[in-house]
Amino acid sequence: MRFLRLSIRTEIVLGIIVALGAYLSGAGRLPRGVRGTAERTADSAARWGAAHGVHTGRVGVRAEARRRWITIGVLFVVALVFALWNHPTELTVLLLVLILLAVLAVLPLVAASGRASERTQPTDRR
Repeated sequence: MRFLRLSIRTEIVLGIIVALGAYLSGAGRLPRGVRGTAERTADSAARWGAAHGVHTGRVGVRAEARRRWITIGVLFVVALVFALWNHPTELTVLLLVLILLAVLAVLPLVAASGRASERTQPTDRR
């Protein structure tokens, strides 16, 4: 019974996290507001970094261009790690979500820095 209870709790935590992620990726007013605030915050941090000499250069430009695919790849890797984990617990799910959130928090900063560097420097495309 212990394993069954642990599995049920793990699935409940995973279900809540997936439902919250699905809601925040939707088209409602609150999710759009959250995403807009996150983008403005990333742009503000990128401008601050650019003013203090922190630039991501071509990595930021490429991250901005391939942002959707990078996000899908990170989600796929986290889902694969969860699926291949022997006996996942609630702590495992929360740890994987924290890692995912950290990566998804850094990605907009890198992409925003790429947008900022594209605006300030003319690109030399040969």
